[in-house]
Amino acid sequence: MLDRTVAPAIQKISSIQLPVAEITALPHGARLHCLYNFNQPVLKLELVFKAGKWFEPAPGLSFLTAKLLLEGTRHYTAKQIADMVAYYGASLECNQGYDRATLTLYCLSKHLIMLLPLLREIITVPTFPENEFDLLKKRTVQNISIEKQKNTYLATKLMTESIFGTTHPYVAGLDEAVIQNITLPQIQEYFRSNFSIAESEVFFSGAITPETKDALLALLNEVSVDPQPLPEAAHPLDYTPQRHFIHREDQLQTTVRMGSLWPLMEAGDFSELLLLNKILGGYFGSRLMKNIREDKGFTYGIFSTVSTKEHATLFYIGTDVNYQNATRTEEEILKEIDLLHNGLVSADELESVRNYTIGKFINDSNNIFDQVDKYKTLVLHKLPTDYYSDYLNHISTVDSDRLARLAQQYLIPETLTKVFVGKKAEV
Repeated sequence: MLDRTVAPAIQKISSIQLPVAEITALPHGARLHCLYNFNQPVLKLELVFKAGKWFEPAPGLSFLTAKLLLEGTRHYTAKQIADMVAYYGASLECNQGYDRATLTLYCLSKHLIMLLPLLREIITVPTFPENEFDLLKKRTVQNISIEKQKNTYLATKLMTESIFGTTHPYVAGLDEAVIQNITLPQIQEYFRSNFSIAESEVFFSGAITPETKDALLALLNEVSVDPQPLPEAAHPLDYTPQRHFIHREDQLQTTVRMGSLWPLMEAGDFSELLLLNKILGGYFGSRLMKNIREDKGFTYGIFSTVSTKEHATLFYIGTDVNYQNATRTEEEILKEIDLLHNGLVSADELESVRNYTIGKFINDSNNIFDQVDKYKTLVLHKLPTDYYSDYLNHISTVDSDRLARLAQQYLIPETLTKVFVGKKAEV
């Protein structure tokens, strides 16, 4: 008989098994990745194009093209598209990122075949209506103007400009002028060159039946494409640490951003660096939170994070503090970095952060769509299939000596770009 007064034994997790993808290579070059799961009668279809900021010939093109894609086709107006999606209880959106643009459809498995003709029109004959284009530009310019009133926007944009270079696609944010200068023919040309099925990766997951798979394959094969491989975009980096202060007299709080470049996901050190980041500022119990929030009371929250992209990885620390505490906050951040250089992480702290990191990873892999996101990362970053098992193994076995060496190698105060936006404190 089960004794409920005794806690179950704790099992170490050292590997994870993602669903095995069934990959179909299409004649024009695209690949269809099918990941099956029948727990719920739901499907997720993602068409991932080489149409992010990395590939755009002018800033803002990828953003505006993705936003306009659902605003009308040869046979459907924007309202008809929205009404049809709503009628079938589905969700359809196109989002642009730093590296890719993704058209995503969620729907019940039984409704996919009815929605595929609409999807076909969107990826082949969008009309990019001029009135919608003008309205989108106006809204975007207004939103940028509003964002520029915020310290956090200014600080993050300046930090990424300083690290990557002012014209690099990985710079956060946009400027009003670049949006105003984009023309509708540029949008149409960018769609023709970058939203190509031949250059795409297609991820199909959930309750996939033979009928839905055959219907999707028929659509993908019917789409007339003339495979024209995109030239490899090159955006070289020449990083030199910088320090900036934007004075804003009316701001009582100062936004702090401190960042630098870290290795790509495929680097051997990457998994252990993620754990090092967790210890420093990557979760609520981190050292930065305990020092600057709980002990000093300078802020409601402070974090450090690792932002992974296909061609670069950005590490940075961020917080907002009373302007009079900005200098002391910087000093305390650097003190915590120095402690990671020179003092070993205790066994209790390491075990606690290790368990949190592994537990969160498992929790974030709960359902099929979470697992597909992880699989998609493997494909787009060209990582091996056992990458996540290796990740868990590194997290489980890394010791304090190794973390100290990594801190000395990658957490170097002199290599951090530092940006402060707010009121200057009187000396």
